[in-house]
Amino acid sequence: MRSYTHIAGAILLFITFAYLTNLNNILIGIFFAGWISVFPDIIDRLLGKHRGYGHSLIWLIPFVLVGFLDLTIAAALIIGFNSHILLDILTVNGCPVLYPFWKTNFVCFSKGRRIKTGTNQDKAVFVFILFLLIPVLLFTTSIGSMINFSDNQNLVFAAGDNTNSSNNNDTIKNTFNLNFELNQNVKKNITVEKISDNKTTITIT
Repeated sequence: MRSYTHIAGAILLFITFAYLTNLNNILIGIFFAGWISVFPDIIDRLLGKHRGYGHSLIWLIPFVLVGFLDLTIAAALIIGFNSHILLDILTVNGCPVLYPFWKTNFVCFSKGRRIKTGTNQDKAVFVFILFLLIPVLLFTTSIGSMINFSDNQNLVFAAGDNTNSSNNNDTIKNTFNLNFELNQNVKKNITVEKISDNKTTITIT
């Protein structure tokens, strides 16, 4: 798989895990998950052997130890790394997850159904992950709340405290908030009409 596919897959899995487990510092976790997802290829490129030591599960040992310092970062490292391994298992050549103890590549599916790196199949996997990632980012992180919907305005009304004293000096206190989301083209004329002591009508025209 290409690096962009690995990054997207790692971020998707981490955000899903963080949302389900209520992890803190999600943005930091996203950074580490995305970075570690390309770590196996970087290590193998430095060592001169593709899908060798960099793709071995022995890296999970130091990643787990990071958990004693920061759980979010450790989770991001473990999820990002495993995401890379999982996606490589789906490719034609597979992945030697037990390297160097066992150099056999682990594969999934029959050879004709495996994904060849750099082809339209690889790009299709990336697009599919991206299709899932965008709504997940918007609804599970603070990114969605940062979007400014300039076409709408929030009109907030807060009624003052109404106090009624009875003969026994008991006080009844009523406080309420009304939230209206109005388009800029809508007139904001609001009429409040008190029909009876227990009923109030609010009309927006």
